[in-house]
Amino acid sequence: MFVKSATFPRNNRATKQHLLLANKNLNVDKSSNSTYSARVVFYINILSMEDFKGAYSARKNDIFALPRNQNHAIAIFHLGGVAIECQLKAMLLVYHKISDWNNQSHRVRDSLFGKPIKNPKHDLRKALSDMSDLYNVALADGQFFRHLEKIIRPLGSSNPDYISLRYIPQTTESLSDWHNSFNYICLWLQKNKRTIL
Repeated sequence: MFVKSATFPRNNRATKQHLLLANKNLNVDKSSNSTYSARVVFYINILSMEDFKGAYSARKNDIFALPRNQNHAIAIFHLGGVAIECQLKAMLLVYHKISDWNNQSHRVRDSLFGKPIKNPKHDLRKALSDMSDLYNVALADGQFFRHLEKIIRPLGSSNPDYISLRYIPQTTESLSDWHNSFNYICLWLQKNKRTIL
């Protein structure tokens, strides 16, 4: 049995709810106004890595739930970039056979073997280049990087990236071109996911 100790903000209902569902035998210290302290008698993986695969699916669903018109273009571009980022991060963890950032790569015959794998943050190119086998497949595809660039900088190369777009109120940039690139990247990653195994 493992023991997991954790302190949670009092307002974090989702985490407290998960703890209560996970174990009815909690030692809860209610004397503090700002935190609950809980010791769980068996291991639960609540505070583990983000669920990148789940986030990818959720953001992709968000994109298709929004009306496809110029009023929502910025949100679609932003969420689409985040979706691709999540998919690449999920693949990066699998590729290096790790469960947390800064763990050493277990991918034998990779240049990063034995080295800590850092979170690429919002750098989609870095996430891809840290998977050298997948990166080489992308290099061989004459279309991939053009489509990836459209996801990274939907308004053009001299404009903000998909993360910074959230500060822009609206755009006249074509949704159709962006959707073509988004679909291309999603399908390409799906088709080539065997490369990361």
